[in-house]
Amino acid sequence: MLKDLRETGDPSARACSQEQATPRHDTSGPPQSNQSALCKNDSASYPLGYSSQEASRLEQQAAFLNKTTEELLMCAGLRPGMRVLDIGCGMGDVSLLAAKIVGATGSVVGVDRDPEGLNRARTRAYDAQIANVEFRQAELPHIYGATQFDAIVGRLVLIYFPDAAAALRELLRLVVPGGVVAFHEPDLSRMGAVPPIPSVAESVARLNLVFERCGFNPRIGVSIGRVFNEAGLSPSLVGATRMEQGGGGFCPTWLATTIRSLAPTMIKVGVATEAEIEIDTLDQRIREEADAANALLLGPLMVGAWAIKPA
Repeated sequence: MLKDLRETGDPSARACSQEQATPRHDTSGPPQSNQSALCKNDSASYPLGYSSQEASRLEQQAAFLNKTTEELLMCAGLRPGMRVLDIGCGMGDVSLLAAKIVGATGSVVGVDRDPEGLNRARTRAYDAQIANVEFRQAELPHIYGATQFDAIVGRLVLIYFPDAAAALRELLRLVVPGGVVAFHEPDLSRMGAVPPIPSVAESVARLNLVFERCGFNPRIGVSIGRVFNEAGLSPSLVGATRMEQGGGGFCPTWLATTIRSLAPTMIKVGVATEAEIEIDTLDQRIREEADAANALLLGPLMVGAWAIKPA
């Protein structure tokens, strides 16, 4: 089955009513085994780059988001025995969550375009002794092969398709009729502080602007219901925002490290200069301003959408 995928080159409101859909990998040793073009207006772009710093940021971000993503997958109807495809798997966080849910009788394939991220994912699966997951390189959304899955899932991936509905329609051919489709996407404009503080307001404005100039939709989360509709699906939706009082938590780190990864692209597309970004002091400035104002820091609104593919 797996060989049919060929390489090409938070407080929340919960609504868990859904239909159900039904239908191994050897870990004898860790598998062994770039840069993206910045702001090309296509699905190959990843404006945060592929640096070691970005890899570390993704690991921290996953820890920040995994609880709400796991809840989404459970609401969507993932269960033991299912075959799952994780789109844009990166370093494998959502794949590993799904692998635990579907258990030894199920299987997960994670696909991504970045070979270094896939190597990290394979090593993490080996270290965690998770044997029912495989990671493969593919160009999204054009994954070729005859294999169909009981579910496709993804987190922070539709945001990188200029036409998310067209990408989702393309991906639906990989799902069996009656299969599960579930994505977890952000509205980056909802990040902020209450009361407002300068370092957060400026950083969030720049973050949203760089995504827009790269041809992506930083508010894909609040558009995801329409994206599903345009792909022929009727979704259920759930939203969650992580929040922290004052500057002592993870929100300042998340925002500052995200800006650090985006900084080269920000400079390239004219959002800000290196001197204006002041990246080396940003984390501390956010913390100091948040503490001084006793501000409530808000992470991005993460919107989960799930649906059943019509028969």
